[in-house]
Amino acid sequence: MRLTVLGTGLMGSAVVRQLLAGGHEITVWNRTADRTAPLVEVGAKAEASVSEALRATDTALLCLLDYDICRRVLAEAQDAIAGRNIVNLATGKPKEAEEFAAAVAGWGGGYLDGAIEAYPEGIGESDALINLAGSTAVWEATRPVLLELGGGSVFVGTSPGLANVLDAALAGAFHNIALGGFLEAVSYATRAGVTTDALRDSLDYWVALLHHVLKEGLDAVDKNDFATDQVTLDVYLAAVRSWRESMISAGVRAPLMTANLHTLELTQAAGHGSSSIFAQVLTAGADRR
Repeated sequence: MRLTVLGTGLMGSAVVRQLLAGGHEITVWNRTADRTAPLVEVGAKAEASVSEALRATDTALLCLLDYDICRRVLAEAQDAIAGRNIVNLATGKPKEAEEFAAAVAGWGGGYLDGAIEAYPEGIGESDALINLAGSTAVWEATRPVLLELGGGSVFVGTSPGLANVLDAALAGAFHNIALGGFLEAVSYATRAGVTTDALRDSLDYWVALLHHVLKEGLDAVDKNDFATDQVTLDVYLAAVRSWRESMISAGVRAPLMTANLHTLELTQAAGHGSSSIFAQVLTAGADRR
């Protein structure tokens, strides 16, 4: 298949290399042209303008930094968009995806919005995930290629913003903060004399337990049932107060543990102390203070 990739940074380059390995003919463009040279050496063709790059194929993958750049880049080549599929893999907000989809449609192109939930080293892996939303026609036309880039890729709906909702929710609010919480924990534990080997030995246990508890949480939300016969939010709150004091005493700022404490306190104040920890979803909205 002949494809165009706009943007050859770390992620764009990983995408191009995987597509070349799959036998595809790849045309590339990058604002800083010399960054395409390593890809040309392994078989890609570079074009000097966005219009030329788009005209080389029927489908373009955008691996640019953000939606503002995507819009500016395609605006320079409006005359080359009609009849072509645009798959945007930039990170952004749901509203930005919806607005950009409308712009591409106005230029005569089909649009699919995607959020890559993997690092560049994961591109091409069977379990790598790309969430995609927008035109079902573009999804059907590009699905084989997108599954080559991430074997776990899924179409999540026709509203173009849905992929970015999942990205902000799971890559952002969950994975990113979980990673920050883990590093906060490592900072405290190592300051207090625990070795990284000891942390490594118990890591699988805690990840497995978290996986189990997360599924319980989704079940509670589905059923709108936050009763518990295990651990109440009051008990969690008492433990968090103690853990936070231990961390601060060891010289750790503990900003994420502090945020956790405040969220639990807010939920308790709303009358959910005897409920499960999952009751925090009831007070997470900005209008539920």
